[in-house]
Amino acid sequence: MVAPQVFATLAWFDRSNHLLPASRAACRFLLGDIGPMHQRLSLYSTVSRALVLCCCLAAPLLGQGKNQDDYDDADPWVGFEETGRGPDAATVNRFLEALAATDGLVCELAVSSVGNDWHRWNGDYQSGLLSEVGREQSFHNTLNQPVSDPEALAHLSDALGHFKPCVRRAAARMLGNGKKPEAVTLLRSRIRSSDSRVREAAALGLAEAEDVAAYHDLVAALKDSEPAVARMAAYALGDLEDARAVKPLGELLKARDPQTRAAAAHALGDIEDIRAVEGLTPLVGDADTQVRLAAIEALGELEDYRAAAGLSHALRDKNVDVRRAAAEALGNVESREGAQPLAQALEDSDPVVRRLAAQALGELDNLKHAPPRLVSALSDRDPVLATLAAQSLGEIGDTTTVPALMSAYSNPDPHVRFAVIRALGEMDDNRVRATLAMAKKDRDRIVRHTAAEALKDRDDD
Repeated sequence: MVAPQVFATLAWFDRSNHLLPASRAACRFLLGDIGPMHQRLSLYSTVSRALVLCCCLAAPLLGQGKNQDDYDDADPWVGFEETGRGPDAATVNRFLEALAATDGLVCELAVSSVGNDWHRWNGDYQSGLLSEVGREQSFHNTLNQPVSDPEALAHLSDALGHFKPCVRRAAARMLGNGKKPEAVTLLRSRIRSSDSRVREAAALGLAEAEDVAAYHDLVAALKDSEPAVARMAAYALGDLEDARAVKPLGELLKARDPQTRAAAAHALGDIEDIRAVEGLTPLVGDADTQVRLAAIEALGELEDYRAAAGLSHALRDKNVDVRRAAAEALGNVESREGAQPLAQALEDSDPVVRRLAAQALGELDNLKHAPPRLVSALSDRDPVLATLAAQSLGEIGDTTTVPALMSAYSNPDPHVRFAVIRALGEMDDNRVRATLAMAKKDRDRIVRHTAAEALKDRDDD
């Protein structure tokens, strides 16, 4: 027999204004035929009614959603909060004392793990020495929770001024990682301490907390007499990604201390506001290598065409790391102004610079003609460079490079042949068919498959 719940559901659907007319008719059909006579229905009729029932139930969903965008996949963690209790004063004190007593390197490694779900690293150890970790499981789990106990917060606050740097960092990170309002309030008060060590640690804690309420405190700290405090405040503002900080950080780019200039450049790159381009561009030629690197990487993050000239100049820097960073940043900026400097960088003495330059050329906007040096890189002895050159030629789509690509298919390296076939597949030129057909019999399986797919796509078009 049909369950009463089904009968009631069908009746509700019949009365519902959400159903399409056809859906209501299907429900009436089912409602009208459910009764004493249902026992005489054939198997065919029963199955038919089941199908109609499915349509009846599904139709309102289709009708309601026909003019709506699809929802994103549900996140199983939405609305879930850890229910475990944070560490009390005794646990915090035990942890800080252990850090203070340990070797400096071990201490630093431990501090780097603060907030990284320590309890998830401890598996179900069944035997051996590793099983001893289980004795500390509760301690680990508790440390992973945000600190809210007032006495524990007081211990961490005191530790912000500890003589050992790694203990100060541990306390700052534990306060900030919990993102608890009471911890943020404590850090904001401590950033005005008379002790520069405390101010620096408090700025680090605020960087971890990423709470916009600390914005004005951090901006004020940019003018701190101790450069280390100003640098940490700059990093914290970068983590906030608040565009209001562009102007004060821009002023910090003029600081006498090179580390401070580098910190300000990093922060501006994190904020990704193109108003910073004007202040960052002169630092591409800074006397300090770290400042140049920071400015170049930040300009790459901003992706503004105005940075192309300065980045192109950096491709001739005496420092290889600077040249590498400039080549990569020019690819991010995607300005055609960088085409010629990048082509010249294909002659660089460093193989990574050459590879990055080849890759960047394929990322430039509206580059219709491939530089001759990029074409000649197809036959370079470095297979990675040849592969990247083929990829970029495919992105550029210059059909005058088809003969060179067809010739490069003879390369013994399968990665190069694969990139060549993919590039030829992108070309709107019938000459590529011969090479694609040949590649269908390539000795490498991936190359064969790629060639077959390229030919199929051309036939479909």
